[in-house]
Amino acid sequence: MSSDPGSPLLAAIEGEIAAAGPIPFARYMEICLYHPEWGYYSRGVGGGGGRDYVTSSGLHRAYGALMARQAEEMWRALGEPARFRFVEFGPGEGFFAADFLRAASASSRFAAALEYLLVETSPALRLRQRQRVAAAVLPGHTPIAASWVDLPSLIGAPPIEGCLFANEVLDAFPVHRVVGTDDGPREIHVGARNGSLVELQAPLSSPDLAAFLQEAGIHLEAGQEVDLCLASPRFLRQAGRLLRRGYFVIVDYGYAAIDLYHPMRRRGTLMAYHRHRVSEEFLARPGDQDLTAHVDWTAVESAAVAAGLRRVGFTSQARFLLALGAVEFMEGAGLEEREALKDLMLPQRMGGLFRVLVLARGEVPDDLRGLSAPWAERAVPDRGVPESGDPLRARRTDNVPA
Repeated sequence: MSSDPGSPLLAAIEGEIAAAGPIPFARYMEICLYHPEWGYYSRGVGGGGGRDYVTSSGLHRAYGALMARQAEEMWRALGEPARFRFVEFGPGEGFFAADFLRAASASSRFAAALEYLLVETSPALRLRQRQRVAAAVLPGHTPIAASWVDLPSLIGAPPIEGCLFANEVLDAFPVHRVVGTDDGPREIHVGARNGSLVELQAPLSSPDLAAFLQEAGIHLEAGQEVDLCLASPRFLRQAGRLLRRGYFVIVDYGYAAIDLYHPMRRRGTLMAYHRHRVSEEFLARPGDQDLTAHVDWTAVESAAVAAGLRRVGFTSQARFLLALGAVEFMEGAGLEEREALKDLMLPQRMGGLFRVLVLARGEVPDDLRGLSAPWAERAVPDRGVPESGDPLRARRTDNVPA
């Protein structure tokens, strides 16, 4: 696979391969997305202006406003503590934070207790987030304290009372690509040959991968490929310990393990996004395209339980937003705005593709508004699979943004 020969990130990848030999695909993906200087997310190139993809928070202000409504209910459920911290992981362009804070600031008592923490390492993204958060302050509304932190500093601080929030974070963690062969599972590595990056098969790079396969009950057929994310459970175990009492809301797309690793899914779910085009050219444009894979909800919940959290509810984004009053935003909306709201809410669009997992720690109520039935809808299947679409399709063929 040829790449831009002048790319400094490509040079860094080739240098690491030259020094240590072919690297696991997960390491390649980590460098491409998170290299401190040239990584895709570190430079903040993907979501700016919707260049490669659009997130739920970038579609319409309703997303952040409705989550603020849910957070206020959580604050009341905790007994209206004098200090309620809302921690957003991976704030991206800052649209969600701005919309959340603008809505929350209209509720003076909640706003006075609220402290908003943005967990972000990219200097470029922090700058854009600061600008949007500053512009969210409205005359006559209660100002809300917002600050930027990194995960290590949070881990070193006392546990908080409040809500943790991760929107489209887990799908961006690096994945190990493992393929079944007649000789057992092999891992896809990235090497260099004749000036190009190439994929190679090698033994599993970590005993954790073999343990993951065994614990998940994955029996790979010859030629079947799966994407295994070891980073996501590690994050859940770390993040879960940040919470002394309160809730953890995770929004993403994915499947339960039984469907994610089904033998009929031959090629996994990893996809590359560039200029709103979806491809399997994973080795092209390192650092200049998004790489993303569906979330293993079974592994996520297992890691959450290991961190001392418990499951409160699991539903679709459509049901979650409708239960919080999303239809209100349709009133008086123009055609373009209505289409954006439909993308958020309709089960056939992002409303069905994305799932909402609510976890909790401590003695807190489970009957949250966002988890209630918006109307007399049938129950959502408890399998981590969207209500619409084929749960066993070999590849995503739509252009739903990552």
